[in-house]
Amino acid sequence: MKLHAGAALASLALTACATAPAAPGEMADPYEGFNRQMFAFNNGVDKYAISPAATVYKTVTPGFARDRAGDFLRNLRAPVILANDVLQSEPSRAGNTVARFTINSTVGLLGFWDAADHFGIEHHSEDFGQTLAVWGVESGPFLVMPILGPTTPRDLVGTGVDRALDPLTWVEIDNDEDTDLAVRGGMGIIGALNARIRFDDQIDTLNAQPEPYVALRRLYSSQRQAAIANGRVNEAEAYEDLPDFDEIED
Repeated sequence: MKLHAGAALASLALTACATAPAAPGEMADPYEGFNRQMFAFNNGVDKYAISPAATVYKTVTPGFARDRAGDFLRNLRAPVILANDVLQSEPSRAGNTVARFTINSTVGLLGFWDAADHFGIEHHSEDFGQTLAVWGVESGPFLVMPILGPTTPRDLVGTGVDRALDPLTWVEIDNDEDTDLAVRGGMGIIGALNARIRFDDQIDTLNAQPEPYVALRRLYSSQRQAAIANGRVNEAEAYEDLPDFDEIED
């Protein structure tokens, strides 16, 4: 299975290299037919499964508890963020990540409270897809994957590397694979439900666009460019209030 997945990613990357460049400011979309089908599939999954589950979760879980879970899960991302800070030669941001993780893991009670934010040390996110972009690797064409959502071949490879960089991928709990799977699955579900609640209004706004698929493609492209430049570029004004879909993967 891993071999097939690796071959698929390699195939996508090679296809990306052979794809003609898009017009300035536009992301290449040679697989638009497939992407639109996946976009419709993902919307159906959200409408009939994820959104109702998030509504139930919001109803039965107090906001304070959701916030603590969100802070805890975000703190666990620090090692991956730090690795990418270092790989991108960003010493000040790496120091910021170390400071946040240290404060939140101690004063913040194992990360259940974002104490660093109260000290003015703001959160930032980095991933290996951004690192590859900093190294000069082209993104390749726009893709919409089942459940995963909008991405590119470069970001797909980045997601796999981030998994490998994450210490939680290799940590064993009680030497029990079933327990490990249950814990990781539970953390992923809670993170996804928290994100769905947090971005509920923005997702409704996206779906209310005259052409939601095109809006998503432009949004993803502009936000990834901003993330790669660490916020030093302006996002498209028409989409500035829409959600950062990378947060949903956390």
